[in-house]
Amino acid sequence: MNTSASSTLLAVDVGNSRVKFGLFAADVTGNGPLQLPTIRKSLAIAPDAEVPWTIIREWSGSSAIGSPAGIVAGANPAIRDGITANWPADLPPPRVLTDPAELGLPVQLEHPARTGIDRLLNAVAVNCLRPDGRPAIIVDSGTATTVDALDAGGAFLGGAILPGFGLLARSLHRYTALLPLLTLEQLGDGPPSPLGKDTPAAIRSGLFYGQLGAVRELADSLERELGSGPATMFLTGGGGPLLATALPEARLVPHLGLHGLARVAFEGTGS
Repeated sequence: MNTSASSTLLAVDVGNSRVKFGLFAADVTGNGPLQLPTIRKSLAIAPDAEVPWTIIREWSGSSAIGSPAGIVAGANPAIRDGITANWPADLPPPRVLTDPAELGLPVQLEHPARTGIDRLLNAVAVNCLRPDGRPAIIVDSGTATTVDALDAGGAFLGGAILPGFGLLARSLHRYTALLPLLTLEQLGDGPPSPLGKDTPAAIRSGLFYGQLGAVRELADSLERELGSGPATMFLTGGGGPLLATALPEARLVPHLGLHGLARVAFEGTGS
């Protein structure tokens, strides 16, 4: 992929519950030893939704900066391959990123290639944002919630995977006779009362405080396991803003995986 012909990049992060698109510029932001490209536009769609290519074309067309280069990666190979197979002919063909070895990220796991590339892309971005010499905890709250650790040198050490808000809510609804299905939006925009006075309120309490408690316990346990001082926590994913209301010590970065993907693309071209 050659981004030198264009100052922009279209990054596509394909998840299990959302497909995220981001238009990035080659200018950078960040406080760590590396830097992140700047996101200019973004949108997310359901995996089975039609890609709004007309809107995406307008992102770069309106600023007269030419067609962006493209890069695609994600945790859902079938949807990822469908998007690349139907990539518009008037846009440069995208680079499809599947090999963790291309990320330039130290991965201290026995089988790095078996790790979800979305988790590793989060780590690439966090290495541009965490204070130099400090470990980090990454919480990605999506279909699944992942809680991962980076050591003080930026190596990915692994972590934990548990059901996310939506998956827990659907499980309660599907495997019981009378419990209603609550969406992420219905969980609200802040901590609910722990004392639910009706069934939906009780579900909101259980989902929120159950997820929050699991994340806190895992983060504390990982920090003790690292044994190298306080870790900086980063939040991302659809449930990230809700968790952030009860985790003031954490930094919310809505497009962490997209930022990591863009970093890999621009780094590969010498930007």
